[in-house]
Amino acid sequence: MCGPLCTFGIVGGLSLSKLLGINDLTLGIWVGALILSDSLLFFRFLSQKKVKVFGGFATILGLFYILSFAPLYKYLIWQSPKICGMPRVILGSLVGMFILFFSDWVNHKIIAKHNNKVYFYYQKAIVPLLALVLVSVIIEVFIC
Repeated sequence: MCGPLCTFGIVGGLSLSKLLGINDLTLGIWVGALILSDSLLFFRFLSQKKVKVFGGFATILGLFYILSFAPLYKYLIWQSPKICGMPRVILGSLVGMFILFFSDWVNHKIIAKHNNKVYFYYQKAIVPLLALVLVSVIIEVFIC
């Protein structure tokens, strides 16, 4: 479950990305993808155990998001660079969630057109990963 471990990972990633010169927006993309995938895995786990959650997946996603960023509140408000008043890590995480969701949706559409067969091994993992890498490179090279 995400929570303290994700928070330490985000803090470590922010610190390491500063040393390596990686933008907080790029880091946020990967953090958002991690939060979305962790919350989806946890929701599937609860569904298999026949545990009902009020609000369903949206509640779990919101909880994971809050548990990941709440301990960083003071840093995000006072020290973090911002875009349009929003901390870059938060904005990047929202973009990362969208990219992961959209790339997975496109991948499922491609597989459905191919009679529910993948084109190459590990396609379900490689397509979203390539989408995240591509957007990260575009952000690092052209935007930041």
